[in-house]
Amino acid sequence: MGLLDKVDNLEETKPAKATAKKAVAKKAVAKKATPKAAVAKKAAPKAAAKKASPKAAAKTPKSEKIRPTGLPEGYELSGSMPRYIGWLINFAWNFGALIATMSVFVFGDPDLTIGFAGAAIMILINWLIIPIWLGRNIGEFVARTKYINSKGSKPIPVHAVLNNSLGFMFLLGLILVVVNFSNISSSTGMTWVGVGALLMIVWVVNFFLKKNSDYSQGMFDLAFNAYSVKHVSTGSETGWLAKFEGLGDLGEKFEKRQENRRDKAAQKAEKKAAEAEAKPKAVAKAKPTESEDDEEKAEDEPSDSED
Repeated sequence: MGLLDKVDNLEETKPAKATAKKAVAKKAVAKKATPKAAVAKKAAPKAAAKKASPKAAAKTPKSEKIRPTGLPEGYELSGSMPRYIGWLINFAWNFGALIATMSVFVFGDPDLTIGFAGAAIMILINWLIIPIWLGRNIGEFVARTKYINSKGSKPIPVHAVLNNSLGFMFLLGLILVVVNFSNISSSTGMTWVGVGALLMIVWVVNFFLKKNSDYSQGMFDLAFNAYSVKHVSTGSETGWLAKFEGLGDLGEKFEKRQENRRDKAAQKAEKKAAEAEAKPKAVAKAKPTESEDDEEKAEDEPSDSED
């Protein structure tokens, strides 16, 4: 009887060991499947979030500027880049020769009559002659912009003269303040310092008005109801007018160069952002593989002990 009982016990323990091995195998399969499923579940919401909220959808569309009530149909306001080009050209033309002559004067050259005369002629040409004759200065020809009034025609010449005088007002005011500041205690010195400060304030007020205006209108633009608009040449210009119109090609080349620089800078920024996003993703992909290896090692240990 004892031998029969031992045989029965051996037969009962064999299926128990088999069932135990099957249970361990099921647990190992479950453990191997769960990390991948968990990673897939974690990745799914991120992918859905990216699809649901792209950068283009996150940015709210810019509100279009309201068209000025006094601006005639068929005209478009000039942009910030053409206005900057016009200002840069006018500054170089008006003050370039003058600054060069004054810098030579500082080093002690006694005879600078020709230099000052040439600078004065350049200033008069761009300040009075061309604006009164053609209604535009050299900077506006290069930038292909112009001023018009509510009727679509060029404003009266006084507007162009006053607009072109703003830079000279500031320069003259600065000179008066610097020269007479040492004699500010006297009545004469106080008067000239006050005049110089007033001329400088006019330029500052015009600058802030133009900066905060939706249509980039300065003090004299508002007074004469004038707007800076894009100019399109008719192609029928001849003589000096055709030569001045040809200066617009220089402005277009400069504007294209600036646009190319902006595009390159934007592409570099996008590449850096893409690289910054790719690094965390690579680290996140590497972590699940390490955990899977650890789990496989942990699964092998109980099987060795059972054997």
